[in-house]
Amino acid sequence: MARNSMSNLDVHVWVRGASGLAGCRVDNLYAYGGGVLLKFRCPGRLEFLVLEPGLRVHRTLRVQGFEEGLGGFVGVLRRLVRNVRLEGVEQLGFDRVVRFSLGGYSLYVEVLPRGVAALVDSSGSIVASSSRVEMRDRVVKPGAPYRPPPLQTVNPFVESSVESLLEGLRGGRDVVRGLVRGLSVPGEVAEEAVYRAGLSYSASPGGLASGDVERLLEALKTLYMESLEGRGYVVFSSEGLPVEATPFEPRRFSEGGVRVYNSFDEALDDFFSSRIPERSVLDAEAARLEKSLDEARELESRYRFEAEYLRRAAELAASNYELLDSTIECVMRRWRAGSSSSCSNVSEVNVNEGYFTVSLGDYKVKIYYGESVQNVIVRLYREAGELEGKAERAKAAFEEALRKLGELEVKARARIIASRASLRKIAWFERFRWTITSNGLLAIGGRDASQNESLVRRYLRDDDIFMHADIQGGSAVILRTGSVKPSREDLEDSAVLAACYSRAWKAGLGSVDVYWVYGSQVSKSAPPGEYLKTGAFMVYGARNYLRGVKLLLALGVALDSEENPLVIVGSERVVKPRSIAYVILAPGSESVSGASAKVKDLLLKTVDDRGKPYVIALKQEVIGRLIPGKSSIVKASPGDGGLLELGVYD
Repeated sequence: MARNSMSNLDVHVWVRGASGLAGCRVDNLYAYGGGVLLKFRCPGRLEFLVLEPGLRVHRTLRVQGFEEGLGGFVGVLRRLVRNVRLEGVEQLGFDRVVRFSLGGYSLYVEVLPRGVAALVDSSGSIVASSSRVEMRDRVVKPGAPYRPPPLQTVNPFVESSVESLLEGLRGGRDVVRGLVRGLSVPGEVAEEAVYRAGLSYSASPGGLASGDVERLLEALKTLYMESLEGRGYVVFSSEGLPVEATPFEPRRFSEGGVRVYNSFDEALDDFFSSRIPERSVLDAEAARLEKSLDEARELESRYRFEAEYLRRAAELAASNYELLDSTIECVMRRWRAGSSSSCSNVSEVNVNEGYFTVSLGDYKVKIYYGESVQNVIVRLYREAGELEGKAERAKAAFEEALRKLGELEVKARARIIASRASLRKIAWFERFRWTITSNGLLAIGGRDASQNESLVRRYLRDDDIFMHADIQGGSAVILRTGSVKPSREDLEDSAVLAACYSRAWKAGLGSVDVYWVYGSQVSKSAPPGEYLKTGAFMVYGARNYLRGVKLLLALGVALDSEENPLVIVGSERVVKPRSIAYVILAPGSESVSGASAKVKDLLLKTVDDRGKPYVIALKQEVIGRLIPGKSSIVKASPGDGGLLELGVYD
């Protein structure tokens, strides 16, 4: 059975490895379902920490899907602890509760069933919590004093002796349950320790020899020491699904496989990010639809068979008109006389329901008292027609269920793709605006003045190309040449970023001039007596111009080398061959949120059936972040669908 949350040992190991976060400042906070993503700015690096109560606490590289936290719990955190320095991280007792010291506040994260995250002030009062919880022993809500859940205080891996271990084992029917219940050892650790000690999982604690207990204690201590080495392991089932993440080597598995990581954080990140979303709702709906398919198929077949039977019976009645007429007269005469004898060809008489059955070869024709042969023929054809109508409705129901099942399969596929895409390692340049030019050169642009500053200071080399729209306010774009002379097409492709992500878009212009210079011509040093604000630069020497760069931005859905979907932008010339579908945007009147919704809808309608799950898997806000401002959609078109290799630009 796959584990669903971190254990007390996992938390203990993680906290010991989190000491490097001390001194980092909280740069920003984001929402993620019921959790929080903390972005820390540390000396020379950024760190992202995901906190999900009841589930996990660890560093992450998967930052897609996190949203700006403007309200609720995350909003309070942003207001009170943003820019605050992290003073330390500690585990409460030896349990699944972590405390982050942030100035005068403590952020508690409970990785326990029904666990919460709570921000607590210096007086011990809860300022905000991820949810309100009222239990028998405590209340978690703003204004109440924070009381942690009952905590395990003893570290069984360090403080156990042969005597205490033997005493604890007596709390379970077998040795594994004894470790779990008697000493609060996590289940997967208990199984591994029993395996390494050479014991049976079902062994009775009372039947253990002293040597067995000593080996078991030694196995526990060995697992603990291995866990402190910092490596991580993820176990996969024989079907390739992640089963558990551990800080020690899990030797008890013979099927599937074990992946080794350099750090426990990496293992936790991959494990929790790769878990396939729960499909119970989808599976239940699919089962219902499949049942509807079977029922509709069976009904259609039965209705058509019965209709054909009645139609053939009507034809036989017409061709045996005189025989049937004489039989009806015989039956009615004997019925009036009260006779119980039957007429020839009559196989059944039902006086209570008022009908009799006449055999015509292999067919039996039901005739009601008082019906003429003509009445019988008309009724049989009418009933056949009614059954054919029912068959058509059953066929329509079958086709509708089939369509819905197809849509459900697309949604299920999209969820799997989205889950897999969350594993994708984010390339360094994806935090900027970027495009790949016609000849495969990387162009990157800042999202704001701070990123413009960072680009020039950290990434601009003398032989790179620096670009900017000839208007105040816009993205500084660097075309990384790698000492290769860029072509005219490379310059034009890069200029699209500079033009579209400038103030010209918000001004509603149709085009704008873009200038470019070599990196050696750009400086962050101001002339004597002057000051350059953030994002401003000094450009020396002659400027080269690309006149009238049109404000037309292609936005498409591309697939990376592992077929994970991502959104790319640039000129139509570079987006079309690398996307499965794309749109062309221009300045307009549609808001960013409205435009992003329409873009996703158009992409979904434009792409072929194979591509639909990839478009559905994309979040609308990811599209919205790449739309420069109020827009109009010029066109939507299928792309050529080539795979995009990002690793070559690392």
